[in-house]
Amino acid sequence: MFYFPGKEQKVVDICGVKVGGQPGEYPTVLAGTMFYAGHKIVKDEEKGEFDEEKAEELIKMEEELADETGNPMMAHIMAESEEAMIRYLDWVADVTDAPIIVDSTEANVKIAAVKHAQEVGLAERIVYNSINASAEDEEIQVIKESDCNSAIVLAFNPMDESIEGRLKILTEGEEGVSDKGMLEIAEECGIENPLIDTAATPFGSGAGQSVKAVIAVKAKLGLPAGGAPHNIPSAWDWMRELRKKLREEGKEDWAKEMWEAVDWGSNFIEQILGADFLLFGPIENAPAIWAAAAMIDALIAEANEDIGIEPQVEDHPANIVR
Repeated sequence: MFYFPGKEQKVVDICGVKVGGQPGEYPTVLAGTMFYAGHKIVKDEEKGEFDEEKAEELIKMEEELADETGNPMMAHIMAESEEAMIRYLDWVADVTDAPIIVDSTEANVKIAAVKHAQEVGLAERIVYNSINASAEDEEIQVIKESDCNSAIVLAFNPMDESIEGRLKILTEGEEGVSDKGMLEIAEECGIENPLIDTAATPFGSGAGQSVKAVIAVKAKLGLPAGGAPHNIPSAWDWMRELRKKLREEGKEDWAKEMWEAVDWGSNFIEQILGADFLLFGPIENAPAIWAAAAMIDALIAEANEDIGIEPQVEDHPANIVR
């Protein structure tokens, strides 16, 4: 298994959830997404109306799985409007004590999340997703002016999809993209807990490099690394066409099982390479993800025992599931 002897590995603490370290020291942190586009529990994505009973069942499922395995959780909420974001954020904060990743395809929605979190005393519980090369000036300014000190920092370089390009956008910036590295911007924003997302991209556009970059980030920067590798199969044209073909042939079970294997498996590939956190996709996948992630963490810990690496928390999966 991998370990990184040449670089001290930073461990961040986000509201009691520790992320980072050498593989085998701390459990992989897991986050399933709620309120995503098309999520069946959402009744009105603009107003943020949803099935609260079902949503609470999903959150409590993750909490129970975290207790059973030792793999901590973060809540990951997506929103399509400012009103919806504020409603989701307030509700999730009341239901769980976990850190909350705030996310949207719209900058104004994430800005609203930070402003509201600051107003109601939740700023230190949120993880901003993300500080990246296309972040707007207002986003950066709002984070600076808040008590938010945790963020996902995206290693996406639109000019260079290589591992070197991903590291460069983090540490130096890229000509024509940003005159500062994303880590410098994060530091200027007061981000004390950076989580490096190695930016999963499709096959043919650096998919392999995005996964391998987990090793590079930890080896060269010593920072917590991970991301959302399920985005690789989500953009996989071959799999999409195969699933369509199988469904047309009446082989729905085949299509379902194939998709689950590649969707879930993409996360575990990155975990084996040293990922400290995984945004694994729809929260409904939590039981399968948690069980396999706990097994992998236990295997990594056992494999690294002979080089003197030991779990640094009592409730590590290595002490629970084996």
